[in-house]
Amino acid sequence: MAINIELPITPASVTSGYDLARRLGWQDDSLSQREISRGETKLKISRATLGGHPTALFAKVVSRNGYDPLESAALYAYHSTVDWGVLADDAGITVFNSHWLLDGDWFKLPRIGWKEISDKSAILDALKPASFLDRNLERFASSQKTPSGFLKPVDDELVERLDSWRDQALRYAKSADKVDEQLQTLYAQFFVLRTVEDRELNPKVPSLKSVIGDSEHVNWAAWEKLLSLARKHVGSDLFDDDVVRNVPEHVTAGVISDLYTPRKLPGSNIRYDFSWIEADVLGLAYEKYLATVLQPAPVAPQMEMFLAPSREVERVSIRKSSGTYYTPKFIRDYLSSRCVDEYFNKTTNPVPPKVIDFSCGSGSFLVGAVDHVLKHLRKIDPNRKWARELIEGGFIVGIDIDPRAVTTARLNLWQRLVEEPDALPLPNLSNVVITGDGLKRETWGDLNKQYDIVLGNPPFLATSLVVHREELEAAFQTAKGRYDFSYLFVEQALNVLNPGGHMGMVVPNRIYRNRNGATIRSLLVEATNLLTLVDFGANRPFDASAYIACILAQLRQADSERPARVRVLEVKSLDSEFLTAMLLDADANGQRKDSAVLRSYFARHPSTGEPWPLLSESEQLARVLIEDISVRLDTLAAIPQGIRTGGNDIFIFNVDTDDSGGLCRVINGLGDSAVIERDLLEDVVFGSEVQRYQAVNPTKRLLYPYRKNIVLPEAELSAAYPKTWAYLMQYRELLSARSSLKNSSRKWYELIRARDENWLRKPKLMIRDLAPGTAFALDANGSTFLVGGTAVVPEQQELILPLLAYLNSSVVDHLVRRSTPQFRGDFQKFEPQHIQGIPILDRVVEDADFAAHLGHLAASAINAYSCDDIGSGRNIEEEINLFIKNSASERGISLDE
Repeated sequence: MAINIELPITPASVTSGYDLARRLGWQDDSLSQREISRGETKLKISRATLGGHPTALFAKVVSRNGYDPLESAALYAYHSTVDWGVLADDAGITVFNSHWLLDGDWFKLPRIGWKEISDKSAILDALKPASFLDRNLERFASSQKTPSGFLKPVDDELVERLDSWRDQALRYAKSADKVDEQLQTLYAQFFVLRTVEDRELNPKVPSLKSVIGDSEHVNWAAWEKLLSLARKHVGSDLFDDDVVRNVPEHVTAGVISDLYTPRKLPGSNIRYDFSWIEADVLGLAYEKYLATVLQPAPVAPQMEMFLAPSREVERVSIRKSSGTYYTPKFIRDYLSSRCVDEYFNKTTNPVPPKVIDFSCGSGSFLVGAVDHVLKHLRKIDPNRKWARELIEGGFIVGIDIDPRAVTTARLNLWQRLVEEPDALPLPNLSNVVITGDGLKRETWGDLNKQYDIVLGNPPFLATSLVVHREELEAAFQTAKGRYDFSYLFVEQALNVLNPGGHMGMVVPNRIYRNRNGATIRSLLVEATNLLTLVDFGANRPFDASAYIACILAQLRQADSERPARVRVLEVKSLDSEFLTAMLLDADANGQRKDSAVLRSYFARHPSTGEPWPLLSESEQLARVLIEDISVRLDTLAAIPQGIRTGGNDIFIFNVDTDDSGGLCRVINGLGDSAVIERDLLEDVVFGSEVQRYQAVNPTKRLLYPYRKNIVLPEAELSAAYPKTWAYLMQYRELLSARSSLKNSSRKWYELIRARDENWLRKPKLMIRDLAPGTAFALDANGSTFLVGGTAVVPEQQELILPLLAYLNSSVVDHLVRRSTPQFRGDFQKFEPQHIQGIPILDRVVEDADFAAHLGHLAASAINAYSCDDIGSGRNIEEEINLFIKNSASERGISLDE
């Protein structure tokens, strides 16, 4: 469908990239304007963003002499992380891509002449803002021409080069002590110097290139002059230390050269222009670089006289060991934008908000806060030097326990501040971005005060990895029992917020439902109005050990009431470049939305520390209504957990040979062979082994020294079952060492949890404790014992097949998923407390025909899957789902997931 272009696109109407963008439907607040030049080739460009994400570049040729205008436009787009661009000149418009190559040159589509514009509705449609969300331009362009190669983003290209020089530095430095830290400072200095140079912020500061000229050696006098002038004119404390002399000379020269000359970009006389690279991009490069540290091994013996001595280098990730993961830009922009907008929406006071991130890491949220605060402040007074006021007034504050992270955060802020008018001298950040323990306010010094906004992505660590637990337990309500380290940072956020202040935090999504999140949930509902809860489900925005969520909340003021509803955003896919825009739009729009990427709706505002199911209003209604036409599962069936032996390798066997005289040869889990009496062996399956719609067929045996739930006495066991007794005696020391039997009167050869034979010997359904979804198997004869897992044992055996179909349905999976904790791999817990309240439609119990049809479908599914007919099995499952939904729909209840 063609777009309706309200303004004509003609040579006369397009005098700049801004004109072209506006005529394609882009709004003023999404466009920035500037003029760029290479030699005498000049372009007026406008970069468009969606939700803060660079999206498209629109350029108009002003003059040309010596450099190809399209090459210049593509080079600018590459630097500013924009994939797609449009260049207008006297002959027409040309669409290009700055990260695709075509036969060794920039990818471009054939020029569209001005007279052809009205006939090219497809390409014009694809250049509209909404079309970028759907990647229409990408699909259209690739259908016209196939790219022959792809360029790495500029941040990745810089990281690759800097990382290779880091490797060289550690291999050849005279001393490896602190070389990695010194390189960090060196790179920070070089990034800022290149930005000052290319932005022409102070002509008195020589170029970085002047330090090496065209050689591979450093001109030390030139370096000392440059460093001195940088201290004087660039300012800040970044240039206090001279670390260059501690780095191998060829590494310094190589780094400087690589900060000027790209290696893979097409065109002639190509060089990096740091005035075109935004602070976000350089900050991201630095984050990626610092994601690992290099650990040097001892210098190897020198084998040849003229070779420099070198050492091996080992790369180590700092993220998993510390639970620290750098925040994707779309999350940073979403949370910082929302919190800052909330602040300014509720005040007419021109005083900036006081913002803190006390686990600031690389400073991503600090940069995001500066961006969004400045947008609001410029509306108040466009000429005031707000950026300097933010820093010097202590309105933007960062704290981190890792000195490397603090250096990175300062660099990111400096890079952002360099973009401001009259940027030099840069402010000293040593008093507002500091090294300290975010959980110990006494380490914060002058920063220990209250704040209007708390942002952050705190470390995710399991309780077992938390140090100084005793101190934390004394200081934090949430530091009790099993807890996640990140919960303490959420509690700390509540401690430092001003009444009415806002918090935007990244947290594990288990905070919503896991039992160990009860305390922090209670604190949140008692202290805050929850505004928006984001859940990324099983998607991984970054490679953390937990699944991710975001909490946006306002500290409740004394006279305010808790809202009735909270906005919930479920991110179903990360397959969009414009998640910030989509999240912000879903948050601002009161309508429910559901797409392939995002689902948004309102849920009832939580009021307790119990798990938050976060049901939509329609789901809440369905659950209320379904109670009138259903019964709880635990009224129809026992729901016990399986046996725990406390020594599976000793109690569970594979049968080697079996004779007719009551004995059999078995092999235990340790690989040991034994002959024991068959009477004490039971067919057994592990809960972890059962599969969806499986008719269990056990291949293992369980040694079960009980009769009618009572353990056999030693005298009877040794007399009646001498082979078994002899076998057990071999492992007496191991079995006696089991901690759960110590200080009890139980016998050393007992199972840890024997369970009740009354249900073990009945027909039942079985499910593993952790599964991606409801996945019940069938023990139709009641002949199989269960180790681990959970069982459903119907009181009426004729219900077993109907219940198998019902419990494995997508309807029940959706109901359970809302109330069970999530684990890695999108696994859910299926212990008795998680499934006992499942509502079973009364027709399953009261309508014989309904139950019979469900039972028939369940039997058909078992048969299909046992024959590996996966397609038929899935079709049967779809029929079951539809059958259950239609039954509820006939009674006015929608069970659509």
